[in-house]
Amino acid sequence: MPNLMPSQLKLIFIPCEENKYRPKFLAGNFLYYYAIILLILKIIIIPVFIYLPKSLLFADLTEVSLIELTNKNRESLGISTLTESQVLKTAAYLKAKDMLEKDYFSHSSPEGLTPWYWFKASGYNYKYAGENLAIGFLDSEEVNQAWLSSPSHKENILDPNYSEIGIAVLKGDFAGKETTIVVQFFGTSQAKAAVLPAETQQNLPQAAAENENVLPKESAAETGQISIQEVASASKTTKNNLTFNFLSFLSSGYYGLLQGVIYGSLLFITISLFITVFFDIFIYRAFEIQYKDIVLKAASFSVLLIILLSFDKGTILQLIPHNLIIF
Repeated sequence: MPNLMPSQLKLIFIPCEENKYRPKFLAGNFLYYYAIILLILKIIIIPVFIYLPKSLLFADLTEVSLIELTNKNRESLGISTLTESQVLKTAAYLKAKDMLEKDYFSHSSPEGLTPWYWFKASGYNYKYAGENLAIGFLDSEEVNQAWLSSPSHKENILDPNYSEIGIAVLKGDFAGKETTIVVQFFGTSQAKAAVLPAETQQNLPQAAAENENVLPKESAAETGQISIQEVASASKTTKNNLTFNFLSFLSSGYYGLLQGVIYGSLLFITISLFITVFFDIFIYRAFEIQYKDIVLKAASFSVLLIILLSFDKGTILQLIPHNLIIF
């Protein structure tokens, strides 16, 4: 039995007299079936991107993903990561809710309420504050990349002044169409800024916050202030349930894993083809043993893998009708 495995592997991968110099891996129908499976696995991600924005899980999933992506961006440049703040999340929820109710997509409301108004309305006494907005997206990475491509949004994401982050994702009717809005708030409270060493504070760039005396005069009560508990209860799902974890894997881990499998398959088929040709030319010297069909099949399969690799997440998202806007 121990000798059976090497013998079977030889028949599958190495051209020899026993397999008529045609390794089963390349000569059989395996590559056809494998190609069909990879194609199906690649296509399967499309309904996931279509379904998630309509799912109650999408808001929680996007909030978690965007915070992770933001912190990865900061970590890559040696900038301290951000802590999720429930108070900032409340402020972001208030702003997103206001935009959906009043049909506007802007940093300032039709009444002239600035982003900093919602910080105060939620009880966040900021030293530094910033806001990123997005609408009509299907994927967290799509939003993150769009923000990074914009100098002003990127500056918010990478600003070392900020220590906390709060994100709200709301789905609703906007200008007669159902869409999804994301509000990303950054901040450092007065209390947290006060504990920084004086030398550190002097080295920080100027605050990105608006001067308090130009904030609107409305009181927090007039904004329809909402408590942190109400915002938390607005979510219909928990971040630890099985469905959430599964959809989280489909939207991020699944795609990366599949791309890795395709890259590995391309490398493996290349090595297998090289071994076959090497044995044929340098060991058996028997190129007349009809390897042309094997070479053609392996080459065709390699081309398919390359096409599948090029059909990446960005390409898939472009094929799905939607209009991403950031502000």
